[in-house]
Amino acid sequence: MEKKTLRKFKWFWAWQDEAEEAWLREMAKNGWHLSQIVFPTVYEFRSGELKDIVYRLDYRAHWRMEKDDYMQLFQDSGWEHVQETAGWHYFRQLTHAGEDLEIFTDAESKIDKYQRLLTFLGILALPLIVLIINFRNPPPYDWFSPIRVIMVLIFVLYVYAFIRILMRINQLKRI
Repeated sequence: MEKKTLRKFKWFWAWQDEAEEAWLREMAKNGWHLSQIVFPTVYEFRSGELKDIVYRLDYRAHWRMEKDDYMQLFQDSGWEHVQETAGWHYFRQLTHAGEDLEIFTDAESKIDKYQRLLTFLGILALPLIVLIINFRNPPPYDWFSPIRVIMVLIFVLYVYAFIRILMRINQLKRI
């Protein structure tokens, strides 16, 4: 029997990783198993058996540990590395009796993941801020040139993302 593929467009914000994990698990329960992420919002699935597979995400844009050690740590714990995209690593593992498997055993580890993400976003935001401040338009254009408006909108999204990720960190600190 030939395996079918399915591509789905789905948007998740960085602080919605648990919702993304739940969605991927539900897809697997319906016989659609993640094969790759074509773009950060396009998921490709292959048809297969209906299985209860737990998906977990970790964010590592810069390796603190050696990559081989990092991957070995997860492999030794029974996790399969599906793919890395934009710093996000997708892992999966078949559950046993519906157990809810975790790659992070405490809230502090989850907080560290979000702090790694904030650091990376902060580094990316610096050139954007410099561009917004230093962008000069020749007359007769004014501050509302399309390029500047786009840069400001991107900056506003960055600020929104920072705030939401900080809210997620505070939520985890209360656990």
